[in-house]
Amino acid sequence: MFTGIVQSKSLKAKLTKKSFGVELSVSVENGFTKNLKKGDSIAVNGVCLTVCSFSKKIIKFEIIHESLRLSNLVKNISMPLNLERSLKMGEEIGGHLVSGHVHCMGKVKEFKKGKEKILTISKPSLVKEYIFQKGYVAINGISLTVSNSTNSNFSVSLIPETIERTNLSEIKKGDYLNIEADQQTITIVETVKKIKN
Repeated sequence: MFTGIVQSKSLKAKLTKKSFGVELSVSVENGFTKNLKKGDSIAVNGVCLTVCSFSKKIIKFEIIHESLRLSNLVKNISMPLNLERSLKMGEEIGGHLVSGHVHCMGKVKEFKKGKEKILTISKPSLVKEYIFQKGYVAINGISLTVSNSTNSNFSVSLIPETIERTNLSEIKKGDYLNIEADQQTITIVETVKKIKN
């Protein structure tokens, strides 16, 4: 599990094709691999990946085709990747509980960078029922609150700190971002639907 609070951004990333999918090699900042172990989980742009090997400054992951299909790990490989180590018992949950199981991608429709920075993303049918105003959503692994929601799009308002600490500073209209709907919201919506039926 993760909290949706990005801890670091990758310095560089490289993909190598494999029969199972790809091997992702990520260069990281000093100290990010402290106490890391092989087999640990790291959220990479919100996708929960298993550490296959690592050194002081490089971590390698193996990514299967299904994860590649659902996420932007190949589409946005040229920009820094958001990184978060897995949550440990007793640690503060600064955002909301995020599983790292990305549901789909949404397309950036607009990114207003005026006095108030508002990111508007298309709302894929797969998560349409679970994203609504004031609800939680994880975008590229970042815990965010939905500020507005329509049938086809949803928006999040971003503080400067979030933009500075994450790869949202690099995105532009037309980019694809990873979306994970809040699992608690999914459970409530699905329960209500069953009761109604």
